[in-house]
Amino acid sequence: MNNIKKYVVISFAYCFLLVGCSDLKTENIIYFGIAQKPQNLDPRFQSDAASEKISALIYSPLFYFDKSYQIKSNIVDCNKVTPLKYKFKIKKQLPLFHHNKNMGIEDIIATLNNLRSQHKSPFYLELKNIKNVIKLTKSDFEINLFKKDNNFLSRLTFFILPDDLLNQNHNFSINPVGSGPFKFIEKYPNLKIQRIIDSQTIELVNIKDPTVRVLKLLNGEIDLLQNDLPLEMIKLLEAKDKIITLKEYGANVSYIGFNFNNSLLKQHKFRKALTLAVDRQSLIKHFLNDKTRAAEQILPPEHWASEKINTLNYNPSLARQYIKQLVIDKPIVLTLKTSTDPFRVKIATLIQKQFESIGVNLIIKSLDWGTYFKDIQAGKFELYGLTWVGIRNPEIYEKIFNSKLIPPVGLNRAGYSNLETDALINAAKESNLWNKVIKKISADNVFMPLWFEGNFAAFNNKISGYYIHTDGSWDALKTVRKKYDDFN
Repeated sequence: MNNIKKYVVISFAYCFLLVGCSDLKTENIIYFGIAQKPQNLDPRFQSDAASEKISALIYSPLFYFDKSYQIKSNIVDCNKVTPLKYKFKIKKQLPLFHHNKNMGIEDIIATLNNLRSQHKSPFYLELKNIKNVIKLTKSDFEINLFKKDNNFLSRLTFFILPDDLLNQNHNFSINPVGSGPFKFIEKYPNLKIQRIIDSQTIELVNIKDPTVRVLKLLNGEIDLLQNDLPLEMIKLLEAKDKIITLKEYGANVSYIGFNFNNSLLKQHKFRKALTLAVDRQSLIKHFLNDKTRAAEQILPPEHWASEKINTLNYNPSLARQYIKQLVIDKPIVLTLKTSTDPFRVKIATLIQKQFESIGVNLIIKSLDWGTYFKDIQAGKFELYGLTWVGIRNPEIYEKIFNSKLIPPVGLNRAGYSNLETDALINAAKESNLWNKVIKKISADNVFMPLWFEGNFAAFNNKISGYYIHTDGSWDALKTVRKKYDDFN
């Protein structure tokens, strides 16, 4: 009798679970597993890749870069009247903001002027060269500059915000309101956005550990994941019949940054020794997917400003000779800061072993993303590992290597200062030819480029319409579809 009761209870519980699962599966949600959640949903103040990726879905940019790294706009037509004057005409059928307000010229001008006043925004420095913004008609406005700027339009890649909400000091970080293909639904417990065209909901499930992320995909707890996986996890997914995988070359460069305030790291021979000690090809072969390419510079080979660089091949013997020439008496100890992402920690551990072979004791310090990135911004590091994401403008070389842009003024976090480099940067800005700057930075070993990490996506067989962008964006969420089970 007791066994019968036990069976009934178990059967009832099982049925209850089935009902719960049924309810879950009939929800119109695609679950997207991500390694790092967006830190700020206000596009004026974003500094992390995940935030920029989600903003590209929620908001509309004034200008954007196409696949050929050329500047385009779906919002305005532009006419360069003189080197100091640009005229813009609003296109017809502008998008609708998610609070049902039509986008117009006032929204563009209000966003532009707001960004010019936001000292903490990365766009503040980008727009400092603007003398004034003048509304000419209901559909025309002009921008006048203080001085000539060959790449001025590339500085207008900001996302447009509604002027009524700007005037109300609306908190876009809590409740983002844009005019992009997705509208914001909620932030907690997971970020949810909904596609305007068909009401498809995407839930971004933050799963830091790559193994857990893969297991959740295999168990059906998430539908889709992209990047941030070690090679063994990629191979595991590729071997599963019910999992579809995609691979594509990447444009985001992973690198190790140096602090030039360090007595050793400010010496060229020592930086070169460290670079010679890292066997990038071996790391790529054994730990990264086969679409990963070794990097010698920031810009990917497909970029119009990319330059042919002489490869600095792995040579630990030569690295040891350079270190001996420096006559360093005490043991060499350096600290490398990285995030807590297990894959990044693993890569750091492998580099630690390679440094050991040339007599450098590397201490790895892994920090949560918020603390880690604040330390990088503040220059509180000796070495750090990071990835530059979405770099499209060669003027990145000015932003991070110009001696006048050392924090808190700019983004030269390494503290690199070289008058010859500054002169080359100024000449490049005038001619828009960056080959000499790129070669100079490479020759000085100002940073250690590692690789353009190949992109990888995996999803279950209910998902269709997903593809990969070389920059690792989430733009394919605009077209992704999911086949839902019918339990009725």
